[in-house]
Amino acid sequence: MKQGIGRYKLVFISVLLMMLFSSPGYADCQVIAPQAQTLQQPLDISLGLNDIQFKCRLAEARVLSFPLDALQKPSVYTGQDVIITPLASARAAYLLPEGVYQFTLTAESDHISKVSMSLRDLGTFQHDNNLHILTISAFGGFCIALCIYVGILGRSLRNAGFYAYSGYILSAGFFFVLQEGILRIVFPAVHWLHSHQIKAIFAGATVYTALRFITLLLDLRLILKRWEYQIIIYSGIIVLGLGFIAALPIAPLHAIANQLMGLVTLIGMVAVTLATAYALLRKIHGAGWVLIALLVLLSAMVFRVYLPDVNEFLHRYALIVAVTVEALLLAIAASERVKRLQSDKIQAYLAASSDPLCPVLNRRGWEESAQKMMTTHSKEGGVLLLLFIDLDDFKQINDTYGHRVGDQALVILAKILNSQSRAQDIVGRLGGDEFVVMSHCHSRNVA
Repeated sequence: MKQGIGRYKLVFISVLLMMLFSSPGYADCQVIAPQAQTLQQPLDISLGLNDIQFKCRLAEARVLSFPLDALQKPSVYTGQDVIITPLASARAAYLLPEGVYQFTLTAESDHISKVSMSLRDLGTFQHDNNLHILTISAFGGFCIALCIYVGILGRSLRNAGFYAYSGYILSAGFFFVLQEGILRIVFPAVHWLHSHQIKAIFAGATVYTALRFITLLLDLRLILKRWEYQIIIYSGIIVLGLGFIAALPIAPLHAIANQLMGLVTLIGMVAVTLATAYALLRKIHGAGWVLIALLVLLSAMVFRVYLPDVNEFLHRYALIVAVTVEALLLAIAASERVKRLQSDKIQAYLAASSDPLCPVLNRRGWEESAQKMMTTHSKEGGVLLLLFIDLDDFKQINDTYGHRVGDQALVILAKILNSQSRAQDIVGRLGGDEFVVMSHCHSRNVA
């Protein structure tokens, strides 16, 4: 009986030891200083130099990683018998060996914040890191391509609004590329590229250029009251200024500027969203697309700030996806605006150059087109054919049958001339019953 009890005790102790020293129970790293906590909890980061001590019991090698939003110049100190290898990554990453040991992580911070650290196996870390690099690189390439395209479009149209849009896309692209640490892979030793200061400058520029572009695109200055318009514009200017203030190496100003940037950005976003909704009610062209874009961006901002634990992937990439969608929607709104402007321009040109009675050019329109045709002839050569046509005894038609019948006769003649001419020929009415046709032919036989 005693032997049976002893055997059960031995089995129980063996199972207990296996549970204690097997993964995942054995595979763990905990923070022991400045205060004891697990890695599942965000670490409190203080201003200045931070010394974080870890105690690890790992059955296999793991990767410790964390973002560099708050921490700068991280370094690891261990005992002589422990080798911790830094890995090339968009985040700070270290390959921790198996075993039981302690090490210290030191890093500088220019502001008080919280940092989340993760401990994963090497395969999972490499998969997530590669996916992250691919996602952010694609986003950066998209921003550059869209910036160049819209910039060229703005130059051709001489529209300052498109320059603001290019600035917005470029600022947003640089901000997220810097925030997500892509440049750290290429320039690991250039610490200022990963600093909070440069990110604050691009964050301010992103908000300012976005508000500037929307106000120009929808002509908000023309439909809003002066103080309503100034709220939007000055919000962008203040955020831009706060971004530069946050970049200063002065701790009190830095903290205050960071807090105010979020508040003023929210005020500007709400103000421009309400203004866009009002523009939609006023049936301003493109306001619907802009409103959808702003609602998408606001939803992502709320999700990132107030619902961080719903989904890790969405928390990390929701704002990037929202900016991408917003950029596409704003591009659609801008293209629709361009189409509308071009259509209005064409309509205005046709109204100024077309004859009010007959389906041909008026004197002004015909002379402009004829001048272009003569320029082409001087460059390419060929034969110019010029025909003058008038109606004989047209005055008798008006006197006998009235001006209405006379006008109908002129319309019929104009249609006959159009039908007998080529698409590239120029048909016009100089006035009264006088018509003129100019044709550019490559040879006398064609003429």
